[in-house]
Amino acid sequence: MAVRNRIWLILLITCLSCATDKSGELSQGPATFPIRFAAPGGELESGLDMLYVRSPWDSTQYMALDFPEHCWGKNFSGLSTDARGTARPNRWQFNGDSTRAEYTVTAQDGSLFRATARADSMAVGLELEIENRTALPITEIRILICTRPHRMSAFLDTNFVLTEVAVEGRPLAFGRDTHFNGTLPERMPPAWVMNLKGGIDNRTVDDMGWFSEDWGRRQFRLVEEEAEPALIGVHAREDEQHWLATIWEPSRVLFSNPHIPCIHSDPVPPDCPPGETTRANGIVFFHQGNFQSLITLAESCRDGHRKK
Repeated sequence: MAVRNRIWLILLITCLSCATDKSGELSQGPATFPIRFAAPGGELESGLDMLYVRSPWDSTQYMALDFPEHCWGKNFSGLSTDARGTARPNRWQFNGDSTRAEYTVTAQDGSLFRATARADSMAVGLELEIENRTALPITEIRILICTRPHRMSAFLDTNFVLTEVAVEGRPLAFGRDTHFNGTLPERMPPAWVMNLKGGIDNRTVDDMGWFSEDWGRRQFRLVEEEAEPALIGVHAREDEQHWLATIWEPSRVLFSNPHIPCIHSDPVPPDCPPGETTRANGIVFFHQGNFQSLITLAESCRDGHRKK
């Protein structure tokens, strides 16, 4: 596992070192601060899996990553650790300079869930692993990882004016430039959902019924377009050259919930036989430049990961 982790970190560093907008449109921006993880306490809320990341543009501000918000599967009791509500002890353990964070937890059925985060340059590399310690295969894994601007107030999008996705490799404003054929919620704004190109239709996932119109959480609506790559981001208000974004490989669904607000590129690790380990990798980007340059960067990181 250590070798694989080093390969992923080298890949992330290589992608970020090539993050230059060849058109010359990349914003130089202000001087940046090193990305560091912030331990719960003081002004920070506590939650089982909530990881706080200091902004590289203002070290007094931070975003929050609920990693995972929920996780389960067939033959995997999983974790349901929504951090909202009563404060609970945080699981994350940090290295000396707060550039690496990790934890391992044992599920009720005995299988292990591991989460790792590494800060480097203008991004955070993420990895999740599920080690199957049962006699049955783990299949149909469902994971939600909630990326929240939180205290990075300029990135809070409650009406989809800041959120963009990638469709066929080009930027598209989520909700404003996408299409939906159906009825809209009557009492609240919709929370837009997008399938991945070549992936499953998330309306057919019985145990993840949030995205079907006949389910109780009526605000979720799935648009006609399909994402490629699985990237979703929000830019700063009145500043389209600064982005907070995320991508996972492999990914199952994109969605944004303006009621929190948050963005999701939710991973789907492969099925896992007994005694084996399955994993997925993600990145949280703090990007200076336009969204098209961020798509190019995300595609480079994704393609490099697929070649491993």
